[in-house]
Amino acid sequence: MLLIPLFLMIHSHLFSQENYKKIETDKFTIELPAAWKNDVNYMFFQLMSLAPGDSCCGDFREFITVSSDGVQKNNLEDFFATEKKYIKEGAKDMHQLKVIGEGSNLVNNAKAYWFTYSFNYKGYFWYGRDYYTSADINEINYKEYNLIEKDYFYYYKGRGYLLRCTARDSNFKKLEPVFDYVSKNIRFK
Repeated sequence: MLLIPLFLMIHSHLFSQENYKKIETDKFTIELPAAWKNDVNYMFFQLMSLAPGDSCCGDFREFITVSSDGVQKNNLEDFFATEKKYIKEGAKDMHQLKVIGEGSNLVNNAKAYWFTYSFNYKGYFWYGRDYYTSADINEINYKEYNLIEKDYFYYYKGRGYLLRCTARDSNFKKLEPVFDYVSKNIRFK
């Protein structure tokens, strides 16, 4: 019984040691892990944050993105339902998709949803470039990953925003507190 409080104390201590830095864009500010590589307006994301690690040859790096399609949304519930349906039905490259959980919480006194799922993915890329490293790749170089994504959905001034946090399944539990911290420290303008 003594091990559980000890584990929680150690986990809390390790999490509190993570350093964060504030990143500001024209639509929001967000606190991200200081050691991660942060790019504003990366490809079609308003923000891309990559975990430190090997950036060669398409090797996977955990990441956080923020995106919005800029299209007027009716409300948060409509945005969440549409995006969740897309994830479940429209993401043809996600194999063995398994929903882990979903829920809501308050962020800056506004309701936000979260949705967590696992999947197997091979060849995560857009426009012939590796999604994680921006390196040119081809199908021969694809690696296969077991991933978990935790998505956070926000609604501000008629727009839906998606904060997506992705990690290898073996690293997810270690990074989930970081993802949750980041999700609670986004401020829309």
